[in-house]
Amino acid sequence: MPRKSKNTFSVHNDEITIMREGWDQLVLTTYRSDYYDEITSHTWSLNNGYPYNATLGGGLHRYIMAKWYGEDMLKEMTEKGFIVEHMNNNHMDCRICNLEFMKGNRNVAKGQYFDKESEALRHSIAVSIFKDFTTGNYQITIGCNANIVCKDQDGVEHHINAIKLLYNCPYAIVVLDAEVILTQYDEEEQFSLKNLHYVDSKIIEAPDLNLTEEEKNQAMVERDGKWYLVIGNGKGYLDSIHYDQGWEAP
Repeated sequence: MPRKSKNTFSVHNDEITIMREGWDQLVLTTYRSDYYDEITSHTWSLNNGYPYNATLGGGLHRYIMAKWYGEDMLKEMTEKGFIVEHMNNNHMDCRICNLEFMKGNRNVAKGQYFDKESEALRHSIAVSIFKDFTTGNYQITIGCNANIVCKDQDGVEHHINAIKLLYNCPYAIVVLDAEVILTQYDEEEQFSLKNLHYVDSKIIEAPDLNLTEEEKNQAMVERDGKWYLVIGNGKGYLDSIHYDQGWEAP
C-alpha cells in the first residue's frame, strides 16, 4: 500500500508547495519529476524551523542539494565545513535557486549583517540573491520601493523600478557586494554600482503612469488591461525581484 503523507502538495510553475495543518507558512521547493513521488509520499514536519523527514535523510534543503548536485558532492562539502545556506534566510524556501554551499563561519557572518539589514531595509530597497543552476551564475536583484533615480549620459533623470546584476564569481563575493549596496543605502539613502564585481546588468525603469490624486492612495492601478503596483504610499511594496533564468555573461 502506498505511503500516506500528512502534508498537502501542489505544483505550479515548476515549484512544489508543501503545507501541513498547524503551519503558518508554506514550504517551497523546486519540482523535478524524478523525486516528486518520493517527496509527496513522505510526511514533512518542522525541526527548528526547517522542513524535515528522517527517512529521507533530514532537512529538505539538504535533500534537494543532494538531488541537484549529487550525494557525493553534498558529503564532500559537509566534510570540508560547508553548510547548505538559504540565500534569503527563509528556511521554508528550499528552491534550488535559494540554496548554496557556504562555509559555516561565513554563514554566521551573513546572518549577523546581510540577513538582518536586507530585512530591515526591504521596504526601501528589496535586495535578494539567487543562483541560476542552469548557468552556475549568481544574480543580485534590487526592487526599488524607495524613489531611486539615476541620470544617463545626457543628464536626464530616470526613475528605477528594479535592477538586476549578474555574477560569475564566488558566492562569498556576491554577498559582500550585496552588503555594500545595503550599507550605502542605509547611510546615504542612495547607492552606486561602481566598483562592484558584476559582469552584466539590467536596469528596469518605472512606468510613467500619470496617477490621479485618488490613484496615488491605491495599492494597484489598471492601465490598458494591465495592473500595476503603486509604490511609495505604504500600501504595497516589492518584496523580491526574481532572477532571469539562463542569463549568461557577455
